Amino acid sequence: MTDQVPKVVRVSTIETQQAEPIKLDFREDRERTSATSLVLKGGDTFLVADARGDFLSSRQEMGVFSHGARFLRTCNLYLEGCQLVPLSHQVVAMGDACHIDLTNVTFSMGNQDLVEQGAIHVDRFIELEQDSLVQTFTVTNFHPSTVVFNLTLTIGADFCDLFEVRGLLRKQSGKYLLDQQDNNGGVVLRYLGLDNIERTTHLQCQPSADQVQSDRVDWVLNLQQGNSVEIRITIKMSESGTEKLVTEPTAAVWRNQQLPTTQTDDPFFNRLLTRGMQDLMMLSTLTPHGFFPYAGIPWYCCPFGRDGLITALEFLPWFPQVVHGTLEFLAAHQGKKVDPFTEEEPGKILHEFRTGEMANCRDIPYIPYYGTVDATQLFLMALEAYIRWTNDLSFLEKLWPNAEAAASWLIDYGDQDGDTFIEFHCASEKGLANQGWKDSWDSAIHSDGRAAHSPMALCEVQGYTYAAYRAMSYLARRLGKNDKAVHWDHAADTLQTNFLRHFWWEQEQVFYMGLAEYKEPCDIVTSNAGQCLWTGIVPDDLAHKVTHRLMREDMFSGWGIRTLSTQAKRYNPMSYHNGSVWPHDSALVGAGFALYGRKEEAGRILKSLFDASHYYEGARLPELYCGFARREGYGPTRYPVSCSPQAWATGAPFILISSLLGLHPNAEQHRLTLYQPTLPDWLKTLEINGVYVGTRRVHLRFVHVEDRTEIVLGRENEVDVRVL
Repeated sequence: MTDQVPKVVRVSTIETQQAEPIKLDFREDRERTSATSLVLKGGDTFLVADARGDFLSSRQEMGVFSHGARFLRTCNLYLEGCQLVPLSHQVVAMGDACHIDLTNVTFSMGNQDLVEQGAIHVDRFIELEQDSLVQTFTVTNFHPSTVVFNLTLTIGADFCDLFEVRGLLRKQSGKYLLDQQDNNGGVVLRYLGLDNIERTTHLQCQPSADQVQSDRVDWVLNLQQGNSVEIRITIKMSESGTEKLVTEPTAAVWRNQQLPTTQTDDPFFNRLLTRGMQDLMMLSTLTPHGFFPYAGIPWYCCPFGRDGLITALEFLPWFPQVVHGTLEFLAAHQGKKVDPFTEEEPGKILHEFRTGEMANCRDIPYIPYYGTVDATQLFLMALEAYIRWTNDLSFLEKLWPNAEAAASWLIDYGDQDGDTFIEFHCASEKGLANQGWKDSWDSAIHSDGRAAHSPMALCEVQGYTYAAYRAMSYLARRLGKNDKAVHWDHAADTLQTNFLRHFWWEQEQVFYMGLAEYKEPCDIVTSNAGQCLWTGIVPDDLAHKVTHRLMREDMFSGWGIRTLSTQAKRYNPMSYHNGSVWPHDSALVGAGFALYGRKEEAGRILKSLFDASHYYEGARLPELYCGFARREGYGPTRYPVSCSPQAWATGAPFILISSLLGLHPNAEQHRLTLYQPTLPDWLKTLEINGVYVGTRRVHLRFVHVEDRTEIVLGRENEVDVRVL
């Protein structure tokens, strides 16, 4: 089946330079188009293409995006008017370049000689950098005789804001300016936004094309047998007079660093770990404050507070520099005033930071937007974890005022009714109705299917708050502020007591999802309760009950923990938050299991995510997949618009490994304690090298022997390792 590709409507002033070019078959051959998407990223610029490197009009997420706008909607390659046949593609480890091998379909030359499929090879090399894209086509003739043919590149830019691409309708848009041709035969596409910023896409060709139009360039190639020709396309994207988030490409920085290693006896599990580390490096954008892991491509390629902090925590201790950069970035943009439109409040940590036309025009509140109920607590949790691993007291002293402001927000703004529970209230008409991690409009519900209304106190948020108070106590003691430490310990104890009294659901042996308006319990079984375990707020006896409840068939799908029980009225395995499986959510639940000694269940969750990774290209775990029960011999059902790569999904296996091994650092004492270190029975060995506790290197090897895990200290180990 094929479908007609709609043309991009543009005003053009560039005339055809030579005779009428060959007619193109503007159809997308679905039989030849893989469902696989190619994703590249460089700084704030990212690309989503099909397996050919083309941007399909039927795929709304495809194109080249930078600073919140799509600077290139069409950049498709044709040979004799037909799309090429994809053979293979290889993306470089850092995720900023790829090689694509293509070949021709059968065509007839002007003399009626037939050129069979597979006679012409095209190596399409794509390099993505900050605000620029370079494509190099190396075309080789393997036909027995000379072949003359047209090579065509169609081009088009709609300059849509990313929120328009996602489906948000605008009452009015900016103006497409007249296209231009530069002195070297290049094409300049221009757009003046309602924010009075001119956005430009400038395409240059080397060698110059034989024919140039506003929406395509053509080369007439005459190749003898065995000969090649190279064509280089450089596309630069620019904006006039705009202040934007300054970032730099990261690939070269990562290549110059000595990275830690984690190896097991299972090559496929090693592939999953390698993919996760490479995706973290790809998504981690170098800001003036250091590395910040952007949440995911295509929809969330920007700073998110919650996502960035959870990702940073997942990858401790492998990448402490990412934790450092994330904390410093969020501290720099911490709330300072009360603004109902953006929901900013003093001390609050941001939720989402967008740039682009709609952000500049305040059509959206994400400039940045602070409508999150848990990023502030996660900021404190991440700071504590970073200090425990690094003992970087100078950094702690620098961020201590930010930590105090964050903790004050919890008391002054998070708990407005004084019941010790942190609740959210949606203040902005354009903001999020639900402000926990399950932030879709229908994720907070009651057992009868009614939507739950704010003010809402989510159960896992109380756990995060408990952990944040404990973090403040630890950080205060490290700075010699013992009185403040006692204060925050008391706050944690009080919250825990109240939480257990009001959130425990005896009938289901689990915690209510939350307390909604008028303190009405959301009496549904959800994964939120499992995240409470990760924070340490739950007593041992209740923790074991929660573990048992969440591993029942209605919650454990075989591919991970469902977000909502199959017994719930609103359960839908194809929904975003009401029955789907999120790898990061399952991993946090599993980390909670391991914290209370339930290592077997944590290992089962790790195995379920590992098994799911087999069904995704390159073992890249997606943002989420559908919550259908596992069928023997078949993979998980894909969620159609899931981000991939997605930051906290890439970190899911790492936090489970840390939890299974029971890693508890004390950088101040150069000590690493292992609490009940346990390898799951499907892994025989696991070796970690190049991780640091403070300034000292860790080299450990774990070996599964019968029903126990043995620890071997590597020759390069420099820390005091203790096993409990």
